[in-house]
Amino acid sequence: MIGPIEILLFATLLLSLVVTALALASKNKSNVGFIVWGVFILAVPFVGAVACILSSLLDRKKARTV
Repeated sequence: MIGPIEILLFATLLLSLVVTALALASKNKSNVGFIVWGVFILAVPFVGAVACILSSLLDRKKARTV
């Protein structure tokens, strides 16, 4: 059975992922890119946030190797 503590932990995790992803998207993307990422993150929160964070990390890795 899922209790209130599990729901609170999941909501906290989801909120922190979304906020982190939106912060990274606002830093690293152009205005149009940020709007596209923002809509994607808010439409599909968990998948969008993880995709944005991974994209940001991969972009940083690619910039270091080039």
